[in-house]
Amino acid sequence: MSEPVSGEPLPKSAAQALGDGDALRLLAELVAIAPTNLEDPPRNRYEKPNYRRAADRIVRTARDWGMHTRIFDPVVDAPHDPELRGIPRPNIIVDLDVGAPTTALILAHYDVVPVPEEQKGRWKTPPHALTLRSNGRLYARGANDDLGSGVVASLLAMRRMAGEKAPPRNVRLLVCCDEETGGAGGIEQLRAHDDRLGPNDPQRFLRGEVALIPDGSPHATAGSSGLVFLDASFDEPATTAETLELGEHLVELHQHVKTWRSVFVSPDWPDHGAPDPVITGRATVTKFDVESTGTEGGPARLLAAHAETDAANQIAQSVTIVLAGDAAAVDAAVRAFEGAVHAPFRVAAATGSSLTVPPGARAVQVVGLSSHGGYPHRGANPVPETLDILADAVSRGALKFDARGTATFSVDLRLLPEMALAEGRDEVLARLRTEVETLLPHAKFDAPLARARGGYSLSPTHPFARRLERLCTEYFHEPGIFGEYGGTDASSLVGLTTPAGEPLPALVFGSMDRDAHIHEAEESVDPHLLASVAQVIERFVREP
Repeated sequence: MSEPVSGEPLPKSAAQALGDGDALRLLAELVAIAPTNLEDPPRNRYEKPNYRRAADRIVRTARDWGMHTRIFDPVVDAPHDPELRGIPRPNIIVDLDVGAPTTALILAHYDVVPVPEEQKGRWKTPPHALTLRSNGRLYARGANDDLGSGVVASLLAMRRMAGEKAPPRNVRLLVCCDEETGGAGGIEQLRAHDDRLGPNDPQRFLRGEVALIPDGSPHATAGSSGLVFLDASFDEPATTAETLELGEHLVELHQHVKTWRSVFVSPDWPDHGAPDPVITGRATVTKFDVESTGTEGGPARLLAAHAETDAANQIAQSVTIVLAGDAAAVDAAVRAFEGAVHAPFRVAAATGSSLTVPPGARAVQVVGLSSHGGYPHRGANPVPETLDILADAVSRGALKFDARGTATFSVDLRLLPEMALAEGRDEVLARLRTEVETLLPHAKFDAPLARARGGYSLSPTHPFARRLERLCTEYFHEPGIFGEYGGTDASSLVGLTTPAGEPLPALVFGSMDRDAHIHEAEESVDPHLLASVAQVIERFVREP
C-alpha cells in the first residue's frame, strides 16, 4: 500500500525518519513542481518549464528558515549568452552568515532528468508525487537526485545551525540549475560571474575554504569523473548501412577510453558490477534515433528507431524499432532479430514508446536494463545490441541496407577524475575524425564545451577528505575514500582557489545508495539517509 505525500496529514513515520516535517513537505512540493531539464541539441529541444517555480519555492523556504537568499539568473544578470536561448535559469544563493572569517560552501542542484514515455509504465506510483511505501522509502523523480540529497538535506542542516549555537564558519548553499546537462546555465555561469571579478572580491559566489557536494553515494568521494556529451549525425540523408557503421564506431569508443585508468578506487568493485578495481574511462551510446519516410511494400526496411530516453546521461531500458515493407518481409526481419539477440537482451512487442507507428508498419523493442549513463556496468545498454541485430539482419538480406533517412547519436563520455577536459575530449574527437571521415565523409561530430567539464581530484590524504571519511563511517557505516563515476559539480570547481590561494577542496557524498535507482524508474530515497546527510553537513561545518 502506498501513500502519496501530497498534503496533510503527512506520514508520521517519514517525518520522524527525516527528523523534520517541514523538510518532508518541502521535498514533496519540489517533486510535484517537477523541475525537469531536457536538452537535445540534434533536435533543437531545450525544455526547462518549471525552473522558476522550483527556485521560488526554495527561496521562500530558506527565508522562512532564517537565511538570506538571492537569485542569480544569467539570462537576466549576466552578459548575453546565445547558448542560453533566453530560457530562465535561476540559481539560488543561500547564506548563513555568522560573521566568521571562513566559509563552507555547499553545492546542490534542483534540476531533474525527465521521465521518458517508456519509464512511465515501470513506475508503481506517479513519478512526480512523493510516495511513501511499506519499505520505508520515499519514491519520486528527484526524491534523491538532487532535491532530497542536495537541496532538502542541506537546507535542513542550515536550519539547525541557524537555530542553535552558531557554527565556527559561515555557510553558503548554492542551489544551481542545469547540472544534469553539464551546468551551462548553472555552476558554469556562477564561475563566469566570479571570473569577471577580482580574486578576493567579496561578491564572488564561489568563495570559501571547502565545498561539500551532497550529490553522491553514502561514502566519502574525493575524485569526480569529467563529463562530455558528444553528438554524432550526418549532414545529409544516410543509408541504413552508413548509420550502422557510424554507430559501430561510436560503440567502439568505449574499448579505447576504458584503457584510461584512474588512481581512484572504484566504489562499485567488486560487488556492484564494476569491471575494474579502479575507475576507468567510459563511453556510452545513450541516444540513437533514425527517421525515414514512406511505408510502401517490398523488402523490410528501417523506418524509425529510438532509444527510449530523453536524457543524454541515461541508458535507456529499450530501443524501439519500426519496420516498413511487406508483412511477410517484416515478419522475417523480426525473426532475424529474435535469432540474433543475446542474453540478457530480448526482442519484444513495443510498449510505452514515444514513437508513432504509422499504418502498415510494425514496431518491436530490444529490451535491456537502464541505468545512469555514468555507470554503464550497472545496466545492460540496448543500443549496441540493437545496432548488432540490425547489422546482422542487413547482412542476411532480411533488411534493406540502402534505405535513407536522418540518424543521430549521443555519447555519454566520462573522463578520469584526474583528467583535464581538453585531454579527454580532444583525444576522442581526433580519434573519431581520423577513423570515420574517410569512410563516412558526411558524418559530423560535436562536443560543445558548454556541456562538458573536466575531472576533479583531491588528494585522499587531505585533512578535509579524512574528516568526511570519519563522518561517513560514523553515519553511513561506509569507510574509505573513493572516486565518483557519475560526475558532479565537483568537476566544475577545477582551478578555483580559496581566499588564501590554495586549490579549493571539494568533497562528494550523499544518500544515493544501491537502491536509489538514480535517473531510473522507481527512484527513491531512505529518509533516514537524508537525515544522516544533514547531520554530516552540520558536523563537518561545526568541527574546527
